[in-house]
Amino acid sequence: MASALTQFRQPAVPSPSVVPQEDFHYPGLNGDGSSTPAVDQERFLALEKRVETLFLQIQQSSINSSLAPTGKAMKSRKSKSHLPGSSPLNLPITPEISLPTTPALQPGDQQEIYADIPDTPSAKLSLQILDIIQRYGQNTDDGWVGKQKFLPFVEEYVKDQKPVDMVLPAFPFKSPNRKDKVLGNMPDLGEEIALMHLNGLCESIKKVYAPGAHVTITSDGLVYNDLMMIPDSEVWDYSTAVRDIIIAKDLKYIKTLRIVDLLDFHNTENLTREEYLIHAGCYRRELIAKFSPKNFDSRESVRDDKDTCLTYRGYIKFLTKDLKYSPLGVEFSNEKRKYKDAIEKLAYDMIYRGKIFAAAVNAKCGNFVRLSIHPSVGQTKLSVPLIPPPKGTPLMTPWHSSVLVGLDGSFRTIHADEGRETHDIVMRDGRPYHFREKSDLWDFGNTKVTFEHLYPCGLIIRPADPTTKPSLSEVNMKKVRGLAEHQSPVVLRGFTDTTDRELFISKAHELGTVLPWTFGILQEVKDHGKTHKLHNNVVSNEAMPMHYDGMFKFVPELDADGNPKVDADGKEIKFQKPPRFQYFTSIATAPKGTGYTLFAASRLFFQYLPHPYTVDRFEKITWAMDNNGFWDAKLKNLPLVVRHPTRNTPCIRWHEPWDATKTKFSTCEITIENDVQDVTKVVDSLLYDPRVCLRFTWDQGDILVSDNVLMEHTRTEFTGECDRELWRIHFD
Repeated sequence: MASALTQFRQPAVPSPSVVPQEDFHYPGLNGDGSSTPAVDQERFLALEKRVETLFLQIQQSSINSSLAPTGKAMKSRKSKSHLPGSSPLNLPITPEISLPTTPALQPGDQQEIYADIPDTPSAKLSLQILDIIQRYGQNTDDGWVGKQKFLPFVEEYVKDQKPVDMVLPAFPFKSPNRKDKVLGNMPDLGEEIALMHLNGLCESIKKVYAPGAHVTITSDGLVYNDLMMIPDSEVWDYSTAVRDIIIAKDLKYIKTLRIVDLLDFHNTENLTREEYLIHAGCYRRELIAKFSPKNFDSRESVRDDKDTCLTYRGYIKFLTKDLKYSPLGVEFSNEKRKYKDAIEKLAYDMIYRGKIFAAAVNAKCGNFVRLSIHPSVGQTKLSVPLIPPPKGTPLMTPWHSSVLVGLDGSFRTIHADEGRETHDIVMRDGRPYHFREKSDLWDFGNTKVTFEHLYPCGLIIRPADPTTKPSLSEVNMKKVRGLAEHQSPVVLRGFTDTTDRELFISKAHELGTVLPWTFGILQEVKDHGKTHKLHNNVVSNEAMPMHYDGMFKFVPELDADGNPKVDADGKEIKFQKPPRFQYFTSIATAPKGTGYTLFAASRLFFQYLPHPYTVDRFEKITWAMDNNGFWDAKLKNLPLVVRHPTRNTPCIRWHEPWDATKTKFSTCEITIENDVQDVTKVVDSLLYDPRVCLRFTWDQGDILVSDNVLMEHTRTEFTGECDRELWRIHFD
C-alpha cells in the first residue's frame, strides 16, 4: 500500500526534466482544493513557460560530464529515497550557485575574533550596533563569532548613513498539530510579541545610530508547506495576518518579503489572494529550479556541518509532534520505527529546501545581517529567540507553540497540551489567542472586562461590551491593586467618570492608604510654564530622568511610644519612605508622538541583565546622589536593589544621572559607592531597553495604577503650552 505521505504530497524535489503534476495548481484550483475564479491567464502562461525554460536550462547543464554524479554517488543517491513510496532523489543542478558550508567553531577562534577590526569611528559605531544585535541573540555571553563577518556590511551602512538591514527567514504557517502544540491556524499573541520584540531591536539601534535599522522577514511558508501537507491558502492567510499585525501595531521598522519577491517579479505589493493561490506551485518550482545548490547532499551536510546538524535535530524534534495527527502519523501510529524513518527523511528534504531558500535570500539580501530562529554556532548568522524563554528552558517559535501569560505578566511559550487543563484560554475575535495563569484577580464580578497584555509589560482592562461604558464607580479597585502588585502598569480604558475629581479621590481610598504631600493628596501634573532652576521639573514640559517616586520623601522614625526619635544633636531621625503605588487619571493628552510615560519593569531588568552582572552582585551595591535645585539633597548609602514587600522579588532602585545639558531645573550626580562606575551605564541602558521598558501612550480618561517598587518610570518631553494634564495620588 502506498504511504499516506506520497498520497498527499509530491516528491520533495522535482526532476529537472519533468514538472510533476502533483505540484501543479490548475487555474481555478487552490492548494487546498477549493476553487477560485481564473485570474490573469496571460501572466499564468508566461510564468509556466518561464519555469519550463529554467528546467530545460538545468537539464542541459546536467549533461556536462563534470557535473554528472559518479556511479558510486548515483548508487548512494538511489539508496536514499526520501519517504516510503517516493521517487529517488533527483536534484536539479544550477552550476553558478554554490553554497559554502559553515565550519564548526574551533578552539581559539573566540580570542581572535576582534584581532583585525580597524580602530576607526565608523568601525567603532558599527561594533556598537552589532553589540546591540548580539544582545538579542541566544547564548552570546562569551561573544558572537559572526560579528567580524558582518562588520564590513554594517560599516558600509554607517558610512553611507543608511539604515542597517537585517534579514530573518521566519513566520511560515502554524504547526499542523492544532491539538497538542498550537491554538489554531492563524497568528495569535505569540506572533504579536515576536514582531514587537524584533521592532524593539531596531529601536535600540536607532538610539545610537540615527538612520536606525530594519528587520526584513522573508516568509518561508511556501518553501515547506507542501512537504507538511499545509495548503497554500493557509500560507497566504497566515502571512497576510502577520502583515496586518505589523500595520496595526505601527511596527515601522519591520519589512516583509514573500517568495515571489525573492524571484524577479514586479508589483508584488498588489498581488491578490486569488493570483497567489493560482501561481503558488509555479513560484515554488521556480525557486527550486533557480536556486538548487550544486552537488549538495543533505546527509553529508548534517554529518559535517554543525549548524546544519543543529537545524536537522530541531526538525526531527518538532516534526515528530507536528505530524502526529497527519495522514502520515495516523498511518504509522502503531509502527514507531517506520514513523521515525519517515520523519528523518522528511527532515533531510527540509534541509535541502532550506539550502535552496538560503540561496534565494542571499541573492536578494546578501549584505544584510543574517538572523535565524535555528540554533547555530553563530559564525554566519545570529540565532535570535523571538520570545526569549527563561534561562534553561528550550526555545520555541510562536508558530510551533502557544503563549502562556503569567500573573506577573511574563510571556512563556508552551505546547498547548501543557496548558489546556491547568490554565485559562483567552479568546480574541472568537478564536483562542493565548493561555493565562488562573487567578481570582481576573474576575471583576458583575463588571465584565477584557484584558490586553502589553509588550514588554503592562495590562489594559476594558469593558467587555464597549457600548455599555460602565462607570469607574463600578470597578473593583482591590482587583486593580492586586494585579498591579504582580504586573504594572494596570490601565483602565473605556470607562466613564474617570475625570470626576471627587470620584477619583474616593476610588484612591479603595486602593489603599492615601499619602499626603505638602500640596495635599492630589497633584495636577501639567506644565506651569516656569523656567527657573528652583522650579519643580515634574510640573514642566521637560523630559525627566528615570526614577522612582518618593526618593526625597522622608518621615520621622518613631520609638515604641510613637514619638519621633532624635540623634545626639537633638535632630529628628528620618528615613526614606517612598509610596507603594502611583494612581493617575489622564485629563488631557499631549500631541501625538510626545509626552509618553515610560515604565521599566524590574522583572525584565534582571531577566536581561548582561553578563557578568548578577542579581547577587547588584544587591550588594550602594550608590549616592547629589541633587541641586528644587530637590536640594545629598543622599548616601542607597541600595541599588530592594526586595518587593509582598512578593520578595528583586526590584531596582535608581535615579538616572541628569546634568545641565538635559534640564534647566534640578541636576543630579550619581556615584557608585562600592563597585565600578560602569554600573551606572549598564543600569541606564537597560532601563530604557525596549525589552524592559514600556513606552505608554495616554488616552484621555485613562486610569493607571503602577507599583512604585516593581517599576521605575519617567516621561518624555512634550510640546510646551499644550494641555497635557495628569492627576496623581500616591497610596500604600
